[in-house]
Amino acid sequence: MNVNDIAGGSEIKIHASINKHNVVLMTHAIFGVSSGLLVKPMEYFGKYLQFLEPSLVEVMNKRDGRLYRFMSTSITPVKTRYGNFHLIRCSSEIAPENTRKSERFSIGKLGIFRINGNTTNIKNCIVHDISMRGMSIIIDNSTKCKVGDQIDVSFIYGEVIHNYNVSAVVVRMFAVSGNPALGCKISNMGVDLIELLNAKKSQKMSPEAEMEAATNLNPAISKEQQQKEVEQDLLSQIRTQPRPAQRAVQPQAAVNSQVPSKPAAQKAPANPLDPSNLEHVDRPEKTIREQKKQERRAKIEKALDDLLDINGI
Repeated sequence: MNVNDIAGGSEIKIHASINKHNVVLMTHAIFGVSSGLLVKPMEYFGKYLQFLEPSLVEVMNKRDGRLYRFMSTSITPVKTRYGNFHLIRCSSEIAPENTRKSERFSIGKLGIFRINGNTTNIKNCIVHDISMRGMSIIIDNSTKCKVGDQIDVSFIYGEVIHNYNVSAVVVRMFAVSGNPALGCKISNMGVDLIELLNAKKSQKMSPEAEMEAATNLNPAISKEQQQKEVEQDLLSQIRTQPRPAQRAVQPQAAVNSQVPSKPAAQKAPANPLDPSNLEHVDRPEKTIREQKKQERRAKIEKALDDLLDINGI
């Protein structure tokens, strides 16, 4: 998978260093172009940032629900007919962190299970997550179970109370927040549980459709036509830019001056009730505090003069 294959609306985290401070920049993908991934612009004190050295990028891809971590070649601001954006480039292919093919959904409900069909020894558990292929449950420390055991799990879930039953085989043992857990491969699930997983998938896809609409730069034309127009803008921008000289290594973020920054917002006065900031109030020559301070200074000077006169006598 290439970086330009990331779905629009995917959440992106960029781990960078600005002025020797480690920061995490958040943005969202617009769509991919031939040279990289177009994302929403990122600013730092009103200036667009550029990262000329490799940076760690994390992407939660909306298309498959998987997490991708990769090192970008560069992250630079670009100007298009639709406004200013950033372009993330990566020369190598990217791979997901998790290799499971079925998306898992969090459950977090109490349940019971039995091991190898033993109905006389029923154990408590927490159904951690589940997918079309597998599930994971959190068990007690006293529960004895090993890889290869057949388990039957029952749990209640949903606004309408419904009991779900799943049969699975233990394939691995791990820990969740310090508690023992079982990773299982599902061998049999009911139609009701399949409908539940499809419903949860539809609920998760709804925000994706909203995000896709939010990243649509021109609803009047197709996404493919938008990509072509942005490609033309990027190509013309590269042709019009002068060829840069040999650039020094910049391990930290640099501020790009070629793309105009947003106009700086006018700062509000420190004290809006200051007489100097009010047109209908004339500012006195001296404030009351200054007048009292001057009176105290005059009294001290007079007392010193009187003391000098007494010493002279």
